[in-house]
Order: sequence, then C-alpha cells, then structure tokens
Amino acid sequence: MEASAPRPQLDIEAVFSQRGIPYTRQRRLIWEFLSSSNRAASIGEAVEALQPQSIGQSTVYRTIALMIDLGLVSRVQLRDGETCYTATRIGHSHPLICGVCRKVVDFDGAGDLSYLEHQLERTTGFSVYGHHLEVYGVCPDCRTRQG
Repeated sequence: MEASAPRPQLDIEAVFSQRGIPYTRQRRLIWEFLSSSNRAASIGEAVEALQPQSIGQSTVYRTIALMIDLGLVSRVQLRDGETCYTATRIGHSHPLICGVCRKVVDFDGAGDLSYLEHQLERTTGFSVYGHHLEVYGVCPDCRTRQG
C-alpha cells in the first residue's frame, strides 16, 4: 500500500476544459477548499468556509455534484451516517478515511486490486472495467487520543 501525504494536485482547469465546462471562480474556490484539506468535509463545512467569498449553499451543492460526476471528488459515508466529500487524485488511488477525525490519506492498492479484478473476471465471467473503494479506520492520532 502506497500512502501519500499531499492532497490531490492536477490541472483542474484542463479537466473542465476537456469536457467543455466553464471553470468559474466559484468552482475554483470550491476545488481549492476540498483539495487543500487533508480531511473530508461536509457540505455545511464547505458552505461555512466559502461564505466569505460569497459562495452560497446551492452553488456548493451543484459544484460538488458536478465534481463527483467528473471523478474529481468522492462521497464519503461516515459511520455515524454523515456524508462528507474529499478531492480525489487522478489516476489509481483510493481514500483511507479516519472515522473519528475524517483525516484522508490516499493509497493506490494497484497490485492487490488488479489481482482481485482479474480473479473476479475468472470466477464470474464479468469483464471488469473499474472499481470504487473506500477504506475506513481510525488514524494513529485518534487511536492515541482514545487511549
């Protein structure tokens, strides 16, 4: 498992441009908020953080939904039922999410998951073209605080 400390960095403007979608100031600020954080954020937290830039709740909702559709943001369902969002790295990566503090660490899992995909193809006859994986746990800091 390869863990990466920095959050996603990519040419977000190019992702929008390739699909003919305008990359507005609001979209840029929402992306910067999500991609600069090392923890998953709720819609409410995003709205609160972006309110000083005059970005409202409906814009945050619509933009996050668009970014999910573009594969730039992942929806994270926490143990307590709360839904949060985290920016995704382009390429083969998956979020490892702390269920206590919502810290997010990306890992690729390429070797193990490729093996699993091939095994599933052999045993089920499916032609696997992709997967989505989130792993939940408790980070070392939260484990220490919990005793």
